[in-house]
Amino acid sequence: MPIINVDCWEGFNEEQKKQWIKELTDATVNLFNIPPDKVLVILRETSVTNWGQGGVAASDPDFLEKSRATSYAGS
Repeated sequence: MPIINVDCWEGFNEEQKKQWIKELTDATVNLFNIPPDKVLVILRETSVTNWGQGGVAASDPDFLEKSRATSYAGS
C-alpha cells in the first residue's frame, strides 16, 4: 500500500486539498496499476510560525527577500 505524505504550509482551501488528494491517488493508480483503495494520502499542514528557510522564520514580513540570501550574515 503506497502512503503518500505531503508536508505543506497552511492556506490551501478544502477544494484544493480534495483535488490534490484525488490527483495524487490517480497518478499512483495509473503508474503502479493498483486499486485506488490501496493508496493513502496524508496532508500535513504547518503554520508559517513553525518553519523557516535560510535562517528566517516564514512569518517574517520580509521572508521572501531575506530567505533567499546566499551568505549568512550571522556568521
